[in-house]
Amino acid sequence: MDIQQDVTIKSWDGTWTYHPHVRATPESVEDLVEIMTDPVRFPSPVRPAGSMHSTARMNGDEGGTMVDMKAMNRILHFTDDTVTVEAGVTHMQLANALKERGLQPYITTEIGNVTLAAMACAATKDSSFPGGFGQVSSYVTAVRLVTPQGEIREISEVDNPKEMQIIRSSYGLFGIIFEVTIKVRPTTAMSVRHYSLSIENFRKFFPIYRARGYAVMYYIFPYAKRVLVELRKDNPEAKPRSKYRWQYRNRFWRKYAPAVALWIQHTIPNVKLRRMVEDFHFYLLRQLLVWFVRSERTWPHAQIINYPRDPGENKYLFSMWAFREGGYFDILEEYCDFCIAYEQHTGYRCNLPSVGYAIARDVEAMFSYSWEGATLSIDPASTGGPEWEEFLHAYNDFCSERRGVPLFNQTPFLTREQVRRAFGARLQQFAARRKEVDPKNRMLDSYFRELLS
Repeated sequence: MDIQQDVTIKSWDGTWTYHPHVRATPESVEDLVEIMTDPVRFPSPVRPAGSMHSTARMNGDEGGTMVDMKAMNRILHFTDDTVTVEAGVTHMQLANALKERGLQPYITTEIGNVTLAAMACAATKDSSFPGGFGQVSSYVTAVRLVTPQGEIREISEVDNPKEMQIIRSSYGLFGIIFEVTIKVRPTTAMSVRHYSLSIENFRKFFPIYRARGYAVMYYIFPYAKRVLVELRKDNPEAKPRSKYRWQYRNRFWRKYAPAVALWIQHTIPNVKLRRMVEDFHFYLLRQLLVWFVRSERTWPHAQIINYPRDPGENKYLFSMWAFREGGYFDILEEYCDFCIAYEQHTGYRCNLPSVGYAIARDVEAMFSYSWEGATLSIDPASTGGPEWEEFLHAYNDFCSERRGVPLFNQTPFLTREQVRRAFGARLQQFAARRKEVDPKNRMLDSYFRELLS
């Protein structure tokens, strides 16, 4: 086991900086037991870490222990409909291994760097296919972990469904997960189409998209009050062939859109002219996606993106809130007005399109953001900076006032009251169970102590 002391570690995009007293990189379960049972060498709080793609600050406190799980990265075994992997296996690594066997994950969410242990116990997001979920953790059937007391436990949905429901939203507070078993399915070609719509037409056509069995993801352009809708659907009648159709969209997320947005920001000092160029940039993005990212037989694995570990300025930051489907389109119009008014008041506007997902009801994870019914999300995006962070504080208030539901790991700057309002009794139940599992607070850092108290 590699052990470093008093190190400085940044999140993938450099937004958050951590100063743990110890950074441990275990290579075995025995290493994990040693970490958990020796609080002198490995001081509390002990917090697991993967690729550190969370946009919230949730990977521990100064003076604690960060457990880097990326060295435990073997794919262990397959069955006809599951795969078991070690904690540090990435989403991209898993997808590539499955592809070789004619299989795919149920959810091919975009961020390929995320580790399976993080996906198993934290919130992820993707538009739901008919009969499916939007969170990767909802397809996790079992985990093995080392408890705060150093004991090895196995929890499965067959033997203990209620405990699995909590584990899928446990954020590393119930122990360090070292093994994950997840459902998989045969590879199926996927059709994809994009349509540029006004907010009014999106409201009108959304029920039709749902009725026709599409998974619905969308880009929101609040200053133009338009939406670019991405429709995906399984196409079992075709063999998957195309992967290049996704390349433009993936490069847009990973590189081009942030790079162009920053170039506009740095080179055009006149605000009015800069806004005109930004509007034209977004118009081109919409048209190019409509024209080029369309196919009846794409590889589903091709959606997944490996983001660079240190992207510099060219980063794509976001924050997510989900809203009940019934009142969503009114909130979407209010969000556009909120962004426009915020710019008029402060001079700041998000320099990347917002994103959203249509997500089916899901009670497989205790902190599911669609626990009470189907939801749609609004995820502002930006290349970051102090003004972006100030915007997010105002945006959190906007969403909480409209009964939105956040994600602990993908909604920065949450307050205790906003979390209470969103999760209600579930928050109390989780906090009580966490205290039973970890009475000495071996794994409780200041971020979760504040939100759960």
